[in-house]
Amino acid sequence: MSNFEQYAQANTSDADLKRRSLQSGLVTFAAQPIKLVMGIGATAILARLVTPTDFGLLAMVTPLLSLVDSLSNLGLETATVQQQDLTHRQASDAFWISLKFNLLVISLMVAMGPVLAWFYGQKGLSTVTFTMAVGAFSLCLSFQHKALLKRQMRFNLLMTIEVVSIAIATLCAILAAWLGLGYWALVLQVIVMQMVQSIAYWLTCDWRPSYNWQPLRRDRAKRHQHLPKETANNNLEENATNTMLSYGANLTGFRFITRIGMQMDHILVGYISGATALGFYDVAYRWAYFPFIQIYTPLFDVVISSLSRAYADPLTYRRYCRWALMSLFALCMPALAFLYVTAKDVLLILLGEQWLPAIPIFRLLLVATSVGTMYRVTKWLYISSGQTQRQLRWGLIHTPVMIASVSIGAHWGAYGIAMGYMVGMCLLTYPSVVFCLQVLPLTMTDFFGAVWPAAIASSLSALTLFSITPLLSTLITYSLLKLCVQAIFFGIIYCTIWFFLPGGKQSATQAIANLKQLSRKT
Repeated sequence: MSNFEQYAQANTSDADLKRRSLQSGLVTFAAQPIKLVMGIGATAILARLVTPTDFGLLAMVTPLLSLVDSLSNLGLETATVQQQDLTHRQASDAFWISLKFNLLVISLMVAMGPVLAWFYGQKGLSTVTFTMAVGAFSLCLSFQHKALLKRQMRFNLLMTIEVVSIAIATLCAILAAWLGLGYWALVLQVIVMQMVQSIAYWLTCDWRPSYNWQPLRRDRAKRHQHLPKETANNNLEENATNTMLSYGANLTGFRFITRIGMQMDHILVGYISGATALGFYDVAYRWAYFPFIQIYTPLFDVVISSLSRAYADPLTYRRYCRWALMSLFALCMPALAFLYVTAKDVLLILLGEQWLPAIPIFRLLLVATSVGTMYRVTKWLYISSGQTQRQLRWGLIHTPVMIASVSIGAHWGAYGIAMGYMVGMCLLTYPSVVFCLQVLPLTMTDFFGAVWPAAIASSLSALTLFSITPLLSTLITYSLLKLCVQAIFFGIIYCTIWFFLPGGKQSATQAIANLKQLSRKT
C-alpha cells in the first residue's frame, strides 16, 4: 500500500492555501496558450481534410457520450476532491463501487449504438459508439487516481498529462484524416486522448485500491465481531463513505438531467436536418464555447480544491469566490465579445469557406455562452459547498425549460434551435444564480460585483471595435493580419476601460500583488 497520507492531507493554513491556489491557477493558465495553439491548429487542419458531414456524424454520438460522462463514476471523483478528510478505505470503496456502476453504464452505451444508427439512419454509428465506449471506459478506470492528484493540487502534473495527451491524439487524428479515413479520424482523436490520459494517471499516482474491499452491508452483518474501538472506526468510515455516495449521487443526477436539456439541441438538429446541418451546428457550438472552456475547465479543478478547503471559514470562502469569479469573467467575456464582432474572419481563417454558413448560428451561440457563464459557475459554488442535493433540484427546473425552448425553435430549423437555446439560457441564468446563493455565504452583491466590470468593459470594447471594423477592412485586406490588428486594438480598449471603472485600478493592483507574492514563495 502506498503512503496514503500524502493524498489524504487537506488541512492547510489560509496563507498556504492562497499560495497553492495562485500557483495552481498560474500553472493552468500557463498551459492554455499551448492548448490553444494545438486546438486551433488541429481544427484548421482537420476542417480542411474532413467534411462537415463527417463532423456531423461524430456529433450524433456526442450527446450519448455526454450523458455517459455525466453518469460515470457516480460523481465520486468530485466527492473525493471535496471531502475534508479521506481514508484509504473510502478511496477504495469509491473505486470499486464506481467500477461496477461504470461497467453497467458502458454496457448500456454499447447497446444504444444500434438505436442511434436507426434513429439517425446512419448504419456506421453502431461501430462508432462501440469504439468510443472503449475509450470512455479506459478513462473511468483512472478517475480515482486523477481525483487524488487534484486533491494534492498537483496541477502542474495534470496539465502536463493533458497537453501531452492532446498532442498525441491530434497527431493521430491528422494522420488518419490525411490517409482519408474521414470521420474515423475524429473518433480516433477522442479515444487516443482518453487512453493516454488513463495510462498516465495510473503511472503518476502510486495509490492502488485495496483488494480486500467488502460491501458495506457485509460490514454491518459482522459488527458484533468487532471490538468497540474498531466498531466505532468502521462506523465513522462507513458514514463518511455514505456521505460521499450521497454527494456523488446528487451531483450525478444533476449532471444527467441538465445534459439532457443541454444536448437536446444537437439531437433535434441531427434528426430534423441531417448530418451536414449538424456538422455546421456542432462546430459553431464548440467554437462558441471554446474561450469559456479553455478557461473554465482548467480553473474548475483549482477552484473546487481551493474553495472546498476554504468553505469552513465563510469570510475566506467569500474572498476566494470573488477572486475566482472575477478572474473567469474578466477573461471569458472579452473573448466572447471579440468573437462576436469578428465571427466571419475567425471562421474563414480557422475552418475555410465551406464553414461560412455557420456564422449566424455561431453568433447566437456566442450570446448564449456569454450569458450562460453566470449560470455555469454556480457549479463551483454547489460542489465546493457540498450543496449537490440543491443543485439537483435546480436541474429539475432547468431541463424542461431548455427542452421546451429548443423544441419550439425546431420549427425554424438549425437556426431556430440555436435561437431557442439562446432564449432558454437567457431566461434561466438570473434565477439560477438567485437559487444557488440562497444557502451560501456569498451574496448577490459579491456575485454581480464580479460580473459587471467584465460585462461593461467587454460590451463597450465590442461596440468600439465594430465601429472601426469597416475602416480596418479598407486599410487591411489580408484577413489574418486584420484579425491580429483587431485583437490588439480590442485588448487595449478593454484593459483601458477596465482600469478606469470603479474598482478597476484596485483589482489590477491586487492581481499584480498576488503574482509578486507567488513569485517570492515559489
